[in-house]
Amino acid sequence: MNTPVFCAVADDDTGATDLAGMLTGEGLRTVLVLDGRPEAWGEGYDAVILGTGSRALPPAEAYGWTREAVGRLRSLSPRVIEVKYCSTFDSTAEGNIGQSIDAAMDELGETFTVALPALPVNGRTTYMGYHFVHGQLLSESPMRDHPLTPMRNSNLVSHLQSQTRRRVASVRHPLTRDALTACREAGGEIAILDCVSDADLESVCAAIAHLPLISGSSAPAMKLPRIWRREGWWQPQSKTMLQAAGRHGGCLIVAGSCSEATRRQNEWFESRGGYTLVLDPVELIEGRNAPAVPEGRDCLLRTASSKADIGRVAAYAGGKGLDAASAGLAIANALARTVREIVERRPPAKLIVAGGETSTAICRELGFGAMEVGRNIEPGVPICYPLGRHRFPVVLKSGNFGSADFYARAISSAR
Repeated sequence: MNTPVFCAVADDDTGATDLAGMLTGEGLRTVLVLDGRPEAWGEGYDAVILGTGSRALPPAEAYGWTREAVGRLRSLSPRVIEVKYCSTFDSTAEGNIGQSIDAAMDELGETFTVALPALPVNGRTTYMGYHFVHGQLLSESPMRDHPLTPMRNSNLVSHLQSQTRRRVASVRHPLTRDALTACREAGGEIAILDCVSDADLESVCAAIAHLPLISGSSAPAMKLPRIWRREGWWQPQSKTMLQAAGRHGGCLIVAGSCSEATRRQNEWFESRGGYTLVLDPVELIEGRNAPAVPEGRDCLLRTASSKADIGRVAAYAGGKGLDAASAGLAIANALARTVREIVERRPPAKLIVAGGETSTAICRELGFGAMEVGRNIEPGVPICYPLGRHRFPVVLKSGNFGSADFYARAISSAR
């Protein structure tokens, strides 16, 4: 079997496609594995990304899933393995980023690694260990009120330290390989890296290129491939990219995210007369039948997501003994079952999904198996082509990503 230069474990499927799209943009033939079997799908690919859906799992489960996934990828003998998580560091004080890094370090026997959540191209930067979104402290950004992972601590050193038994340190701007070495020699085991610009990212990647294990956002995929090529570790292939043919008819957009970016995109679509079906999240959990989708039209299927709706779901979940994460997963899984019923009645020309947990649930429910990853529509959001059941093009978008008119861009790219 051909040996990939790079493998990664991602905590949700939108994060996995974000990373994979960056790699594809740099010339690597990349596959996203959804069924946990990289050895079955990885032949001929330069990069293999394994989605685990571990972001919203209980911390102990996230550790177990990540460690098993890293073990499977290790068998492919890549030069680098990454633990991929969102550039907004989505996690609670209890986890799961720390547990995921611990799992990878334990499985590989590594005593030092880095955490690089910055993604300057999408406005995520880190300075003196503090994280920012478009120049705003993470704790003051819209992520502060995320229903599943409210981010109210911008100090990533203390935030990550609450999740891991390993010592977390900060390596501050400007970052060099010597600074990494000094951090390690001083007892640091996980180094939070400052990164404030694209030029900065280039220096950071030069400093970490020798490490067998890294963690963070999709940013390393934008700079490391050039280093791998220069060092002779990887050369572009001339293989033809898979092109799955979409059917005639309408695209199905499914929005399970409550993020500000997705709300803007929903509003943009609806304000221009886009056909929209709004599902009540409580009714979804309790088994509402799938709605009828009009033939030949692009359609947005979304959950009601106002503050009042979120409060009502929280009250319902509390009455059922569910915490926020469990309620969110229940909604995502119910929405996925609804999408399956719609797709089995009439496959769409293209499926566009907004939201990490929603994307993970839908991909598993539809049995995609694995997807070859194509070009980016916008940074971090590529077109994908399922290799298992169903062969229509798919776009998975993180709830926090994308311009206001992203749905229009995604729809037109399918044709």
